[in-house]
Amino acid sequence: MNDTLNPRLTKGLLNHYPLIYLQSREEQRLERQLENLSRAHYGDDRPVKVWSAALGLDGNSAQADPLEVIQTIRHTNEECFFLLRDLPALFAGNPVLVRALRDLYRDLADQNSFVFMSHPALLLPDELKGQLWLVDLGMPNETEILEFLKELLASTGKSASVDDEWYLQCATAMKGLMLDEIRHLVHGWSSENRFAIESVLPDIYADKTAALQKEGCLQFISKSIQVGQVGGLENLKEWVMSRKSLFSRSSFQKGIPMPAGILFMGISGCGKSMAAKVIASAWNLPLVRLDMNLVMSRAFGSPEYAFDSALRTAENISPLVLWIDEMENSFGYDSMSGTTGGSSSIFSSFLTWMQEKPPQVFVVATANRIEKLPAEVIRKGRFDQLFFLDLPSDEERRAIFKIHIKAYGANPETFNMNLLSIVTKDWSGAEIEQAVKSARIHAFQEGRVFDEKDITYTSARMVPLSRTMEEQIKHLRQWSQTRATPASKKAA
Repeated sequence: MNDTLNPRLTKGLLNHYPLIYLQSREEQRLERQLENLSRAHYGDDRPVKVWSAALGLDGNSAQADPLEVIQTIRHTNEECFFLLRDLPALFAGNPVLVRALRDLYRDLADQNSFVFMSHPALLLPDELKGQLWLVDLGMPNETEILEFLKELLASTGKSASVDDEWYLQCATAMKGLMLDEIRHLVHGWSSENRFAIESVLPDIYADKTAALQKEGCLQFISKSIQVGQVGGLENLKEWVMSRKSLFSRSSFQKGIPMPAGILFMGISGCGKSMAAKVIASAWNLPLVRLDMNLVMSRAFGSPEYAFDSALRTAENISPLVLWIDEMENSFGYDSMSGTTGGSSSIFSSFLTWMQEKPPQVFVVATANRIEKLPAEVIRKGRFDQLFFLDLPSDEERRAIFKIHIKAYGANPETFNMNLLSIVTKDWSGAEIEQAVKSARIHAFQEGRVFDEKDITYTSARMVPLSRTMEEQIKHLRQWSQTRATPASKKAA
């Protein structure tokens, strides 16, 4: 059978379930799958007969009543597929309709006709749970998208504008989009005659951002940070770059074992969130953040449902980097009681999912107080590496200053880096950036270009976290000495 067909759909047919419930938001894609399945099953091009309450059976509005169409199916001698659009929406408060379907299940048991009922949501009465084969079509896979793209461009006469590599890159990037959304994208490119890969990829990611907003708890992070924009953290950068080749098409196809995730712990402001953006940028993968506050808010259903839905969406749009920030707060874990203040079931589900998740979802988690998390979180198999991000060393502080001074429009060569590094001893990278930013503002207000005097001026008026949180930082460093890999070559 066609390898773009949903395997559970084909299994329902092989098991001879006469009634099949199709859960999908994409009617055209659903009907396309049924046409392909019918062709494979019957060996010819007989049409799929379609019914809806608005149009009737095959456009015959006289057969708009669902009970009448069920009677028509019962007495027909024609072997074919019947698709009843949105029939599950009529189940509630209609026991006669449910009874008619149970009778139909028995009548079709020895026949070669099949009835498919479609609806975006799962509305399944208890009385039909034993008779209906449930299929969630989910999102189109890469093979399905690739085939659809080729057909679209052939129909618009634009197939000569692209090559095989273009198709492969676009199909991978489009995972997580529905075929209707892809159709609109391609029509836009065709009308503008714009197919350069560097031009279309931003459009794809913009549409994926909009699609993720519909899911609510996931956020596409468009801002990227290149490895060269990071001062220090050499051990971390070496680990990231050594695994870059694993997140490639050839590696996926060869089944090379993939890293599952990485956990960052450390002092606030030392680059944990930045590191997530660096990994996604280095591996040319989209970065998606899971907002656990929205999960727990119940704005998108129960926390358990919202969390499970977010993880399944992440799987559908992989490959990607999934970022969970401040994990000890996200799950509300309380080390004193040994439970999660938010939801112990969600925490358990996350641990199980980390063990069993698809390899193309790479998890980046951060924690400021990792000692609050239980040992099973950081054991091997869930996270490949635990990195500790400490306050930057003297060399790292100078590198950080150069990056931010240049970013704010000045020449780092004209600054006394040794002086700046001494003035900001035991400062975090975020605090150094803020000192440069404040210096730039101070100089602008006086109508001149900023220099190291402006930085020393603003630095003198800032109190670093290492001074206000000295005891906590000392404790965190002691905890990490034998439990985590330092992200930097040298300690501060």
